[in-house]
Amino acid sequence: MQGQRRLQVLPALALALVALALTLATIPRFLCQRDARKYFDGDLEAQHALASTVARAILEHRGNVFYKTGNARFDGQSAIAIYQMAILGLGQIVLEHPEKREAYLPAMESAADRLVDPATLAYAAQVYGQHGVVRMDPGEGHAYLGYVNLALGMLREVHPGTRHAALHDRLTESLADRLAASPTGMIETYPGESWPPDVAAVAGSIGLHARATGVDRSAMLATWAERFRKCAVDRSGYLVQRVRTGTCNALDAPRGSGTAVGSYFISFADRTLSKQLSDAIVSHGRRSFLGFGGVREYAEGHRGSGDVNAGPIVFGVSVGASGFALGAARAHGERELYRELYASAHLFGVPVDRGGGRSFAVGGTLGNALLLAMLTARPS
Repeated sequence: MQGQRRLQVLPALALALVALALTLATIPRFLCQRDARKYFDGDLEAQHALASTVARAILEHRGNVFYKTGNARFDGQSAIAIYQMAILGLGQIVLEHPEKREAYLPAMESAADRLVDPATLAYAAQVYGQHGVVRMDPGEGHAYLGYVNLALGMLREVHPGTRHAALHDRLTESLADRLAASPTGMIETYPGESWPPDVAAVAGSIGLHARATGVDRSAMLATWAERFRKCAVDRSGYLVQRVRTGTCNALDAPRGSGTAVGSYFISFADRTLSKQLSDAIVSHGRRSFLGFGGVREYAEGHRGSGDVNAGPIVFGVSVGASGFALGAARAHGERELYRELYASAHLFGVPVDRGGGRSFAVGGTLGNALLLAMLTARPS
């Protein structure tokens, strides 16, 4: 009798285990993916919840930098990233929902004011002797200005009368001259440092200036894209993270974080190249498990410990590559990839809804601004 009861229990136990497995495979995915469709389809309520948090953080912040780690380079660059991504994200929503222009413009202008203040990235003045916003001497790259100029372009598209219009014109002219003159399509970020993802921001800023002002730079950008492709795109399709100044000799591996953010930046300048990088993420970098997605940091055959751009790397997948790939996915209509990546961002970012706003607790102000820009990226 006891043996018969054990035999009767086994099918019930197996059924319970199957039910548990199905629950684990579907319920977490459903809960974490449910907002992805809203963001991908441009639902204003979903976008505004995060946008209002980012806008409030900008308006309420005092001082230029957000972090004081003692590392002037990190502190300045993280502030530049926050201001840039906030302007891009808020502006992208305004372009999709023009009725939010007046609500978001004060935060965009406040961010722009601090973005162009040389004190925000004092490190640039330390290594060049002056900040590129003030002066760029012949032969100097100042590719970090791509981040500044891209944000100014978004502000100008939303607000043509911005007080930074003249600066936007001057920076664009200087950066465009440098890209056009470069046989490799590369310029330096800082002396001795050439980073293709930074140059992607420079090109994107020139393309956005053209869109905002009506100046035709399509021929120049097409020539640049071909040079850049030959110099910086690996056979895997990934973008090399860093090259030796004045050459195309790689100093770092092809990396997912640079490829993903590069695809987003270049979407403002050259759709074909942007799509090529996005396709590499889909075909080479995409990883998924039970509806949760990520992007591998290093191209096949390469290894490394990552850096601040990649963030934590787990089983080869990096936080940076996965977050930036949201922007590339929306820009190129990759709905399924976007949904899987959002599920991971939701699970590990710990979203908190309070007072009509949403924030992702793990990422802080920087993470919220980055996600806002990537989640709201517009079709290229």
